[in-house]
Amino acid sequence: MKFIVCASILSAALFKLTDAACAGPYAQCGGNNFSGEKCCQSGYKCVSINEWYAQCEVDNSAPAAPAPAAAAPPTSNAAEWDNQNPWGNQNQQQQNPWENQNPWGNQNQQQQNPWENQNPWGNQNQQQQNPWENQNQPQAPQQAPQQQAPQQQAPPQQAPLQPAPAGNGGNGSSQNFFQNEIYANPKFIEEVDSSMAKLNGDLKAKAEKVKSVPTAVWLAWEGAPGEVAQHLEAAGSKTVVFIMYMIPTRDCNANASAGGASSLEAYKGHVDNIANTIKSHPNSKVVMILEPDTLGNLVTANSEACKNVHTLHKNALSYGVNVFGSMSNVSVYIDAAHGAWLGNSTDKVAAVIKEILNNAPNGKIRGLSTNISNYQPVASEYGYHQKLASALSAVGVPDMHFVVDTGRNGVGINSDTWCNLVGTGFGERSKGNPNPGMPLLDAYMWLKTPGEADGSSSGARADPGCAKSDSLPGAPDAGQWFHEYFVQLLKNAKPEF
Repeated sequence: MKFIVCASILSAALFKLTDAACAGPYAQCGGNNFSGEKCCQSGYKCVSINEWYAQCEVDNSAPAAPAPAAAAPPTSNAAEWDNQNPWGNQNQQQQNPWENQNPWGNQNQQQQNPWENQNPWGNQNQQQQNPWENQNQPQAPQQAPQQQAPQQQAPPQQAPLQPAPAGNGGNGSSQNFFQNEIYANPKFIEEVDSSMAKLNGDLKAKAEKVKSVPTAVWLAWEGAPGEVAQHLEAAGSKTVVFIMYMIPTRDCNANASAGGASSLEAYKGHVDNIANTIKSHPNSKVVMILEPDTLGNLVTANSEACKNVHTLHKNALSYGVNVFGSMSNVSVYIDAAHGAWLGNSTDKVAAVIKEILNNAPNGKIRGLSTNISNYQPVASEYGYHQKLASALSAVGVPDMHFVVDTGRNGVGINSDTWCNLVGTGFGERSKGNPNPGMPLLDAYMWLKTPGEADGSSSGARADPGCAKSDSLPGAPDAGQWFHEYFVQLLKNAKPEF
């Protein structure tokens, strides 16, 4: 009997040891260039999501296994993060350029969605008070969100598609506002000036030319709506490109980087405040890009944290489209991640966009933005654009146009690293109608501020994704200027400056 008991214990121990060598629940288990464990723990099987990513999902054909205990995301073991979705929440590095002034810190902890059944249009016409009157007072430091890749799971079930209200959907803004001269964000110019002080000769001369390239203005913190007017006034007749990055429970798969507005009502207040400011500048031309990462998470993220806010996020996007998309001097684009993330899910992307537009009866979109903060080549992104346009047309959203982020894609590098990737260079300069052979493409645009760090591998805000061998070391926290990375982009720029 002792032998049998001992043998059973030994057998169980060996089983646990073998099982521990495999990827855990919903961890990555395959994909191009993936070098980690390609088997799954008992009760799970490796399911291919796309050519870049496969993950361990419940094996319904296997004998029932006890549910694994919930575990907090790892904070220091970089190897564990290699088994996560490399594309998730990639835009967390695009935090408010004034991130160290936000007095609201990390107030937005992950909550169960209290707005599940809430009408996204309730009380939208109430008079909004401006809570940012004293925005220029010194602010308390904000804890910068840490970049964490979410656990990618099967896309959520979509509600049955309903016919779009009359006049909604495609055929949005008839004008391509990128054809106009584009505004250059003065903050980027100041950041480049700080690097020029450390350069000389040919590099300094090239850096001077970089300052003339238009870059987007990020609206990513509570006080940002109060800064819209100064940009509109400085731009004059030029087109200002804003990126709205304030959705509640932003980056739902990464609690450490959660942020955005404190509630749907607060988000609606920000949208209304910005819209009223734009209305007070009727001669301005504005491009409004809505919420990087959100659509990608709606399509691919099925964790409990994300499922609890899917409806909230759709309602917030619908509200933004309904308000901004009804304005004659605003051209709206919803962000659609990039082709390496969603390229094999374009039908699902189209279904989610259709649902968002169905709930925005007064607004239209011009199209979609892609490649924000990533490095995908223009040619491959345009292939993604064509697939998206076809899928959207099939569900009644025709004539979509696209804008692609070219700030850091000058060098074609095949890597799943998102953080401070080594070897990158500035890409095509911002301009409208850039390629006659790509009629769907409205613009090349530097959307992510190139030269600002994606995150750091050390310190209180360290992210394991920034500690990879092909991430440039020595980076500051996300959103802060990274001189060495700017120099790399400058040296490797294609076309050259």
